[in-house]
Amino acid sequence: MLRFLKFIFLALWLSFSTAQAASVAVNSQDARIWANTKGQELIQALAESNLAAKYAKLDTMLNEDVNLNYISKFVIGKYAKLMTPQQLAQYTNLFHRYALTLYKQFNLNFDASAVNFSIDSVVEHQNFATVNCSVDPSKVFENMRGIRVEPQIIPVKFKLIRGTKNRIQAVDVEISGVSLVIEYRKRFYEMIKENGEDINWFLQRFNDQVIANEKVAYQKLLNQ
Repeated sequence: MLRFLKFIFLALWLSFSTAQAASVAVNSQDARIWANTKGQELIQALAESNLAAKYAKLDTMLNEDVNLNYISKFVIGKYAKLMTPQQLAQYTNLFHRYALTLYKQFNLNFDASAVNFSIDSVVEHQNFATVNCSVDPSKVFENMRGIRVEPQIIPVKFKLIRGTKNRIQAVDVEISGVSLVIEYRKRFYEMIKENGEDINWFLQRFNDQVIANEKVAYQKLLNQ
């Protein structure tokens, strides 16, 4: 259940996505409109019966609504200083591929419209806005299991900015106060330390993980 919940939040994150901070703040009205619009786009993408078409739509959302360059730089953090330009380019490419495989590791055959979410408030800041939501995935589990599941109200916060080409995008999502971007940074830091802070070993291990994820996604397409 925990892995499935993480996917639910990842999927919602795609609908409230990420990018590099700019000097123009997002006002509350624009944030609400954008969040609702992207939420509908996500539901429509997940409703696709053809898996290849579903992947294509979700990949487009990731590429257009998520600034993977920003996220990759944040996640690698201080270790970027240890990388040569070639290593950094390799890492960035791998991170883009990695991001596009994450959601494909899960079973996407569920009724996304059963995920109840509401926008509780929007707080404007000088260079960004935060959207505070309540998410309840209990109906999804009810539909999957055929038994009643108690409501599971989970607080989720999205940080929105004006990103590439002045698009509204997000730089982070917090689930019950835990930042997913920071959690990924911790995971990557652990990977690098486990490899003795040898960047080449880290990149090889990362490459192996990406290839393994891509094989899983490809196999799912073959088996649909």
